[in-house]
Amino acid sequence: MATRSTIMDTNSFRPEMAAALDPETRKLTEERDVLGPAYRLFYRNPVHLVKGRGSHLWDADGEEYLDVYNNVASVGHCHPRVVDALTQQASMLNTHTRYLHENILHYAEDILSTMPDELDRIMFQCTGSEANDLAIRVAQTYTGGEGVIVTSEAYHGNSRHSPPSFPQRSAPRKRLA
Repeated sequence: MATRSTIMDTNSFRPEMAAALDPETRKLTEERDVLGPAYRLFYRNPVHLVKGRGSHLWDADGEEYLDVYNNVASVGHCHPRVVDALTQQASMLNTHTRYLHENILHYAEDILSTMPDELDRIMFQCTGSEANDLAIRVAQTYTGGEGVIVTSEAYHGNSRHSPPSFPQRSAPRKRLA
């Protein structure tokens, strides 16, 4: 039996609740098996979001929600300048930083120009866990210390100090038709 998180499971969906869902929602929850058991759904009756704009989200039934939870609070969903910048970059080049390209350098300089002069380097990360791991390595290098405090139930966790638990698959994954 998988260990359950008290925070994540307070109002999360579990497969044994699927019978109470409408057919389309139930079908989507079953198809999510392709993502693996570590991916949880919020809410006992999962929200099927189809659109975001600014600080609002819309579900498949057209219900509007004020988004005070997702990771886009600073610019909102589908901010036109962000969409334009992503589109322009993706149409030109989509790779990591191990090759030379001017855009990453300009972006780094733009960010550093908003920081105190003492901060003169920048390191880009793809995920929260990657950022946490880097922050710990930098702190350990700077201080020479080894200790780390990891908050119980932290969202991103830390891949070195608090490995995630992965629930066991209860049945073979079904392929989508």
